[in-house]
Amino acid sequence: MILVSAALAAACASNPARTAANLPLEIPEPPPRVAMDPVPAVAEVPPPEIPETTTPVTPTATAPLAPRVPAASTPAVAAGPPVAQTPEPARTPPPELRPAGPAGRTLTTAQVRERLVRTKQKLDSIDKRRLNAGKRADYDSAQRFLTQAHEAVTANNLLLAESSAEKAETLADGLR
Repeated sequence: MILVSAALAAACASNPARTAANLPLEIPEPPPRVAMDPVPAVAEVPPPEIPETTTPVTPTATAPLAPRVPAASTPAVAAGPPVAQTPEPARTPPPELRPAGPAGRTLTTAQVRERLVRTKQKLDSIDKRRLNAGKRADYDSAQRFLTQAHEAVTANNLLLAESSAEKAETLADGLR
């Protein structure tokens, strides 16, 4: 039995000859940074107008190359009627982007006041004396949020008023 346990202990021990030496890692230096000039924004440029051209005359391989002299007998190619350029359509400004959800809608004072009244009714219907200590703390927090919302409405800060009223209503719903 002692021999078996000694053999198992020897098999579990690590062999120092087989362990890897703790060599520091060689980390190469990063390449040097090259300073670049800023790239200008590309402006939308209309395509250039291409004038009407006549077909070019290419000399044939059998004809000797001689200086070209315009012949008086060849009629000049008349350009067609001038092409009327279509005016570029007037660009309308892009629509104003607004976030989706509650932040994207426009609040009115009446909507915020309606939420305040609804939350106040919920809190008034709760008997604070019957609440335990944790729920009393929530009740007091809801009252503070409601007060903060009223002050924000009078200061015409509807976002803060809506946020505070929402928090107060959530706490009031949790007390029921």
